[in-house]
Amino acid sequence: MDDDTVHIVEKAGLVVLDQDELVITAEGSEAVLARIRDDGLVLEFPVEVEVRIVPACDPDEHIDNTLARLTAALESLA
Repeated sequence: MDDDTVHIVEKAGLVVLDQDELVITAEGSEAVLARIRDDGLVLEFPVEVEVRIVPACDPDEHIDNTLARLTAALESLA
């Protein structure tokens, strides 16, 4: 691989690749090159999902709490 054609991703984002471009993962990356299918390359990223069980609440109360927290957060930016 020629050093002039190797580029490091410095910021997360989306990319469009041209046909026949080579994609590899960096050492230590959590991305996994899973397989190449007829419709393209599949990259798999292991993710952690946190699920919290919370007590049920009145929908109106939930809306009021959410708006109050949002308002407080926005006011703290001023």
